[in-house]
Amino acid sequence: MTKYRRMNEVITCPHCKEPVLIEKLNCGIFRHGQYKNSGKQVGPHSSKEKCDNLIRTNAIYGCGKPFQIKQENGTMIVSICEYI
Repeated sequence: MTKYRRMNEVITCPHCKEPVLIEKLNCGIFRHGQYKNSGKQVGPHSSKEKCDNLIRTNAIYGCGKPFQIKQENGTMIVSICEYI
């Protein structure tokens, strides 16, 4: 578990250890993936099958795996989660 303090923070993916830009928190669920053709982030609730397909077809930057960010006392806490 890694703690971060600000938004627009570059965090480290807890799966692949590559950087991820966090622009804002809604529900706190993320997929580590950005579409190569549009620059948009992969949907936070995308299924494992969809993420695996995006990796297999080389359609995204990132590992496609899920993680969660929670805020506690102004600090972002990053942890691995399931495909929810």
